[in-house]
Amino acid sequence: MVQEMMHPFSRYLRAQMMPHIWCAGCGNGVALNCFVHALDELQVDLDKLVVVSGIGCIGRSAGYTNVDSFHTTHGRALAFATGVKLANPELEVVVISGDGDLFAIGGNHFIHAARRNIGVKVLCQTTLIMV
Repeated sequence: MVQEMMHPFSRYLRAQMMPHIWCAGCGNGVALNCFVHALDELQVDLDKLVVVSGIGCIGRSAGYTNVDSFHTTHGRALAFATGVKLANPELEVVVISGDGDLFAIGGNHFIHAARRNIGVKVLCQTTLIMV
C-alpha cells in the first residue's frame, strides 16, 4: 500500500487554489507562510478563525487559507473585519492586507480600528521596490 504524503501545513491552505499567482520573490508567499506557521504554533481553532483581506496582491491570502474568509473592497478590510468581530466576538479575526489598502485609502478605518481596540489582528505586507 502506498501512503500519500501530506504537507505538514496542508490543513491551513486550500490546495485547490494552488499554485499561487504571486510573482517569484515578491514576499507575499513568505508572509503567508509565516502566517500559517503562526497558526500552527499557536494552535488556533480554524473553526473560529476569519481572515479578511482587501485589494492588492496580498489580498489573495484570504482565498488561500482554509478558513472562513472574505475578500473586501479597496480600503474597507478593517471596516468589514470590525463588523465580523462585533457580530461574533468569539471569533479570531485577522486582516491581511497591504500598506496602500490599510493606510492610504483605508487610513481612517485604521485609525478608528486602533481607537476601538476590539481585538482584530492586522498583518500588513509592504513591498519595497528598489530601482
